[in-house]
Amino acid sequence: MASQDALLSLSNLSPRIDVYPYYYHMTLPGAENDCFLRKGTVEKLIKAANYLPQNLKLVIFDGWRSYETQFAIYEAIKAHLETRNLTKEKMQEEISKYVAIPTRDLNKPAPHLTGGAVDLTIADENGWLDMGTDFDDFTEKAQLEWYEKKHQLTRQEEAIRDNRRLLRKVMEGAGFVSNSEEWWHYDYGNRRWANATGNSIIYFGIQKN
Repeated sequence: MASQDALLSLSNLSPRIDVYPYYYHMTLPGAENDCFLRKGTVEKLIKAANYLPQNLKLVIFDGWRSYETQFAIYEAIKAHLETRNLTKEKMQEEISKYVAIPTRDLNKPAPHLTGGAVDLTIADENGWLDMGTDFDDFTEKAQLEWYEKKHQLTRQEEAIRDNRRLLRKVMEGAGFVSNSEEWWHYDYGNRRWANATGNSIIYFGIQKN
């Protein structure tokens, strides 16, 4: 059954959670200097943060996303992929790995429009942990299990693999599902989560007041 959970700010939510609104810092249209998620997703996020070792915290890059921001991201990724001289079919296949088609349809929303999708990493007292790629990297290395499948890892690569494992462990332990193409993306309550878990969709699209 769909939920009417409100969107909540993630700023000052918990000492175990920092907010770095990535698209605001990139000055993308529609982006705000904060991140927002549904109340039920926030509760799961706090649980995930509390699973971390005491010297670590979660850093949130993005949560609920406006149509304007989604469209800007879509166009940026499309422009980036156009430099690879891909066929039209291959272009659509590659775009779909990294960003949903922008839509204002609240019944068939992009994952981030639901307030149930979150992009994040882990930080310690020295900054963000090494995850092998930057956020919004569009290469194979961004795949969640890239370092799991690679043979003869260096010591640094082992650390990267373990950092990704830790993020996945705390997020899935709290009830989120992972994204095979992006180590930073997790879902709860939306269509992706429902398809992965066999549960009913909790969150459709929502407009921010």
